[in-house]
Amino acid sequence: MGAHERRAAAAVADQPAADYARPHGRPRWLSRDRLAWIGAYLAAAIVLFLCYLRISGTQSVSSDGGSNALEAWDMLHGNLLLHGWTVTDVSFYTTELPEYMLLELIRGMNAGLVHTAAACTYTVLVLLAGLVAKGRATGREGVVRVLVGSGIMLAPQLGTPVFTLLGVSDHVGTGIPLLLIFLVLDRAPRRWYLPPVIGAMLTWALVADRLVIAAALVPLLLVCCIRVFRSVVLQNKPLGEQWLEVSLFGAGVVALGVSLLITRLLVRLGGYKVLGLALHAAKVSALPHTFRLTGQGVLGLYGANFFDLPFGPQMIIALVHLAGVILAGWAVCRALRRFFRCDDLLVQVLVTGIVVNLAVFAFSNLPFSLWDARNMSPVLAFGAVLAGRLLAGDLIRLRLLPALAVMLACYTAFLGFDVVQPQTAAHDQALADWLVAHNFKYGLSTYFESNITTLDSGGRVQLVGVSWGADKSVPRTYQSDDSWYDPKLHYANFIVNTGADKPKALIPPGDWLKAFGPPAKTYHYGPYTILVWSKNLLAGLGRPGVQGPGNVYPLK
Repeated sequence: MGAHERRAAAAVADQPAADYARPHGRPRWLSRDRLAWIGAYLAAAIVLFLCYLRISGTQSVSSDGGSNALEAWDMLHGNLLLHGWTVTDVSFYTTELPEYMLLELIRGMNAGLVHTAAACTYTVLVLLAGLVAKGRATGREGVVRVLVGSGIMLAPQLGTPVFTLLGVSDHVGTGIPLLLIFLVLDRAPRRWYLPPVIGAMLTWALVADRLVIAAALVPLLLVCCIRVFRSVVLQNKPLGEQWLEVSLFGAGVVALGVSLLITRLLVRLGGYKVLGLALHAAKVSALPHTFRLTGQGVLGLYGANFFDLPFGPQMIIALVHLAGVILAGWAVCRALRRFFRCDDLLVQVLVTGIVVNLAVFAFSNLPFSLWDARNMSPVLAFGAVLAGRLLAGDLIRLRLLPALAVMLACYTAFLGFDVVQPQTAAHDQALADWLVAHNFKYGLSTYFESNITTLDSGGRVQLVGVSWGADKSVPRTYQSDDSWYDPKLHYANFIVNTGADKPKALIPPGDWLKAFGPPAKTYHYGPYTILVWSKNLLAGLGRPGVQGPGNVYPLK
């Protein structure tokens, strides 16, 4: 063997086995295993998106979804700061609204847009849960972690849970930036730039949704404090060894401050206004009710709310879904039991996030109906991730993989059951079609028919919400643009009233009669009454007001 051959052989011997196995010239990130993971995720993404699109279609779109679509449409057409808009207590400005803008570029403005956005969001959420659950595990344990993390979330329960998880933008999509933050926190090298990156990502999420405070920010700060105290005070280690926790704590505090500054700056620049969140502690007498709704809400998020279901397929599906609840509960108990001995920062943040989110929800006035479980939707993804990270090894060691395979097969069958359910027409789609056919273009209604009818018609008809009252009817500045009510810009000559086929109409006749006098024409279509005047009704409205629980509050 010559000198050249000996040097080549020595070089090959010094290479890691993984490098030697790679084809010549292929980058490390394009290894065969990595390509297999990428291919599997892409295939899963396509299949899951198509399934979730069908499942989302089993629920009708409400005016909340119409509002998000109209906000994004306005941004897409130049109003990037949403000048004149009053949104809810959550803006989704940096999360769902950009997603809606992108989809509107592709498919325009229509009711199907909301279903498409919901399917995209939940698909990404399910796949991200598997990725975060995987962590740095490889081989069989890595696969099991992914299957557990994503599998628990695979098949949403029909009814209210589907409306919560695959309906309008309402906190569920916030799980995407949270899981991305956790993915970076878990996978990124422990270098000086990690805390600033985490701080920037937290800022991005906080601007969009204040739920991030309870679900991620407070848990991260608490965990960092506990880890520093354990290391410095209890173990007498130098503070410098905890530089990451100290830096992450500072980054979280800065992120909160910067997000508040950005929100105020948007207002100063003429951007959207956010309504205040009327959050307060629940009365002691109300705690049994809030606890019940919290428990049922968690079951619903995991697809296991069997209460009030008649015996049949959906009852069986819900009972089998209890397996996911058990896995998540097992993981949470394990994480709490080992909390102060755990070295995995992410596990501590996830379990603290679950506890804080549940506590804030259960002990507050937030629980009013099962739909309010959206305010604790991170509990689903966090629990699924914990189950994947903490239980995969035990499932393998205890030879429970066959049981896991049966569970995943059942969940896949449930997903198929959901997919074949009949689709539901968009709320007020028939009304939108009738108004377009009869050349009605601009009118008044309640919030429940307003923005969704505008979306259903593709913008060919616009209904704007009004807070109706016997003393004075005023613009409803909730998910609306002030310019909609300007009589110099728009001419509204009709009112849509719901309840013509019921004893009591949604808008009492005395309210519109006192505001505008008798109509020139009246039409009846299904449950709707369309009242038409020969004047601009916007000129007869009072000062803008925000609809509260039972009252109209004039804006200052």
